Amino acid sequence: MAKKILVPTDGSERAEIAADFAIDLAKQLGASLQFVSVVDDYSPAFAYDLESGISVDINEIVEKRDRYVRESVDRLLEKAKAAGVPTEGKVVEGNAWEEILAEAKRSGADQIIMGSHGRRALAAAVLGNVTFNVIHHSKIPVTVIPIHD
Repeated sequence: MAKKILVPTDGSERAEIAADFAIDLAKQLGASLQFVSVVDDYSPAFAYDLESGISVDINEIVEKRDRYVRESVDRLLEKAKAAGVPTEGKVVEGNAWEEILAEAKRSGADQIIMGSHGRRALAAAVLGNVTFNVIHHSKIPVTVIPIHD
């Protein structure tokens, strides 16, 4: 029986559906939750819009992204706490599936619950690349919540 469940989130509605499932399950099992959101590490300070050729400040885009991701994790933390589920949350940088598995190990999670695909998934994809890699490389059970568009 799971005692600590890791729930990856990208701030999308799809991820929230999986988080809601995880909150309900954790409440039933008396388990705690660890929400994690992984963001890409952008190196260049500037980039160019391909259509207009105008320089874009990557730092501004990264700040907006980081704020959005932090707010989405905070919303899930509040939702879980309101349900009486002990919970933690964090945002980390790196490759999504690798960081999800690293966080599962660091946090001592004994189960991962995630959506079948997230924000980046192509409509034709049956299973998102991140989800596929987490399932393939995980040493703990992974529960995948089907997300229908």
